[in-house]
Amino acid sequence: MSTAERSTCHIWWAAVPGAAQHSRHLLSEVELNRFGTLRQAGDQDRFVAGRALLRTLAAGLLGTAPERVAVAASCPDCPRPHGKPTLVGTGWEVSLSHAGAWVAVALTSGGPVGVDVEEIDASLALKDLASHVFAEAEPAAGGAEPSPLSFFRTWTRKEAVLKATGNGLRTPMSALAVSDAASAPALTAFTGRPDLVERVRLADLRPAPGYAAAVAVIAPGAVEFVDHGALDLGSGTPREGWWRASNLAV
Repeated sequence: MSTAERSTCHIWWAAVPGAAQHSRHLLSEVELNRFGTLRQAGDQDRFVAGRALLRTLAAGLLGTAPERVAVAASCPDCPRPHGKPTLVGTGWEVSLSHAGAWVAVALTSGGPVGVDVEEIDASLALKDLASHVFAEAEPAAGGAEPSPLSFFRTWTRKEAVLKATGNGLRTPMSALAVSDAASAPALTAFTGRPDLVERVRLADLRPAPGYAAAVAVIAPGAVEFVDHGALDLGSGTPREGWWRASNLAV
């Protein structure tokens, strides 16, 4: 495999609490309008944290101010400006996810990307949910109750893949299979899209105790996943040239 075929996917994190107060000024008019439709403080903070983190990172890539970055979003099911964000005309693919106190942004020029983070909720009836998440070929589909970590690691791997394809949860998770949660992450089957098995690159992420997360890139060659850790949106900016980093691989 040639060096030219290798790409890098960068992952950054930001804390959610307080984001609406200290970072709302970075949002566009369209984003502020969407912010205004959110009634719960937690939802407002998560939305602002995600868009502010994306804008701050993109500003460094593009050499501009965060509030001047052109971020578009569209939904395949309705005309509203929500859904997977895009950095218009840049060649960079992006994905965003949030859960609990954390938001994640993944960026790559290697191909379509998806990132997902979930809080590990041990109170859920995981055995009842297993048939909706696990494919027939996966062990938990046979009736064994998965551990919370195993369940959410499988969930995040699959949702990351589905976000990278652009389908999201319109495709049932049981339509694809991934490697056992204790094994290196890999897509092993995808009903109707067998070509993706050879092209999806997967990595598990470890944002904080009590969370599971994964990132997927659809690319012809190898992908190096670089987790840069958390950025303080209230006062910090990423170091210059962070997108050239290659020594922090997950």
